[in-house]
Amino acid sequence: MNTKKIYQTGLALASLLVVFSSCKKQLEISPRQSIEATTALTSKDAIDASITSIYATYKSARLYGRDLIAIPEVLADNGFATNKSGRLLSEAANVQGAHFTGSVWSGSYAAINQINNTIAAISVGGITPTPVQADLDRWLGQLYFLRGLYYFDLVRVYGYVPGAVVASQDRGGVPLSITGIATSADALAWKPSRAPIADVYTQIVKDLIASESRLTFPGLGVNVANKAAAQALLSRVCLYNKDYTESKKWSDAVITLASSKLATTANYVAQWRAETHTETLFQIRFATPAENIGVNESLQTSFTTLVTPGNQASTGGFGDVVPTITMLNDLGITLTGGNTTTVFALNHTVASRSTDVRNLMFEPGTAGRGNIKVECTKYIGKNGTINLDNVPVLRISEAILNRAEAQATAGSSVFNLASALSDLKAIKARRYTDYTGSAQETADNAMTQAQLLEEILRQRRIEFAFEGHRFFDMKRLGRDLVKGPHYNNVAFTDIRILPALPQSDIDGNSNLKQNAGY
Repeated sequence: MNTKKIYQTGLALASLLVVFSSCKKQLEISPRQSIEATTALTSKDAIDASITSIYATYKSARLYGRDLIAIPEVLADNGFATNKSGRLLSEAANVQGAHFTGSVWSGSYAAINQINNTIAAISVGGITPTPVQADLDRWLGQLYFLRGLYYFDLVRVYGYVPGAVVASQDRGGVPLSITGIATSADALAWKPSRAPIADVYTQIVKDLIASESRLTFPGLGVNVANKAAAQALLSRVCLYNKDYTESKKWSDAVITLASSKLATTANYVAQWRAETHTETLFQIRFATPAENIGVNESLQTSFTTLVTPGNQASTGGFGDVVPTITMLNDLGITLTGGNTTTVFALNHTVASRSTDVRNLMFEPGTAGRGNIKVECTKYIGKNGTINLDNVPVLRISEAILNRAEAQATAGSSVFNLASALSDLKAIKARRYTDYTGSAQETADNAMTQAQLLEEILRQRRIEFAFEGHRFFDMKRLGRDLVKGPHYNNVAFTDIRILPALPQSDIDGNSNLKQNAGY
């Protein structure tokens, strides 16, 4: 009997597999984060454990543990790298080759293969005790959601986005596989090419629709896939795909289902301090000491030196990434002495704030790592333990802004400026304490189409600051990265917009094309 543990590594694509032997021994898993090769997927416990381990993969620092959240902030115009630990400096300067690492690729494909094998095991049957339809819907709903999310993250990292493609540099999307690899021979024989970008998005939408039809809300809660999460992700994916009709359709669905979760100005801060933000539709849950990424790379240490909000006497993390001057301006934070490059280089104190409650998530850190900077405190011990924070992936506010953008975009099939403005105002009324009836609201009412779209995009920047959206928003819109005054700008046509695929995979697979310039 083969007792070797199943593992997921950063090796070439050909070696990414999850092996399930035919042994009848069943696992006792504590915690349920791994499966051994002694275990066939023939029991409910084994299926549940497999699904749990697929969620767990997302906790890697190379995925939602840090990189998928922090790196988009520094690649774009939101984040300035302080050099307090030496991390993320090259990414902030958009140095060629300093981007998402190949671990996003390898970790995601390992998880996808596990998803495929688990779906296959469910399809074959023979699971004991015999699952009822509710079990099958719960399992498959989660698996299709996870496969859709893994593929979405892969294609938005390594490929261009539909409608925003530099044709001369386009090498396609990412390899698609919906069939599990269960033997070493099959893994070594698998030499896929990159599917067209459109085909990858078609598969993602197909998976998410299959997920949405099976899941319920609230289901098992926001720590796992649920109906509202699938609808929200469909809203986002379709917006990226420039399918505005479908984006609005899925935005409508999730807003109808979960709009009551939208925070108010009165409870906005408290929601970010709670273990789980009320607006959250899906999050990556960090719960046990073993899952703590630690002081080097957690989101808390990446974004702030503070241990607790407002306490500048105690230093914890490094505060590697802080808001740029333009980000401070959009947040409505003015430094003492003004938001200039000279003042920015010194110790920060806040002279004034606008009435936007979102800027309360940004405050001066400590002097323990060098000059004091205004830092993001969205991830600061919400679970009661330093460097152990749940990470929101989908929030209800995004669906509202997705719908607004879909209806405010020129040429959209659902173009409706009045409805787009209504959605924008719904967000702003929940974020600015004095918005309703203000001069700002009056000015918003008079905006042209172009002005309205830009304001929606500006609100996206503020709303999801330090949540991993900004670079991908600029990328899907085909916009240059305007990074002054801190860094040089990066044109959308620059090869640095895309990262390299892992060289080991390129070397081992002649069918796989590397991104341009690498």
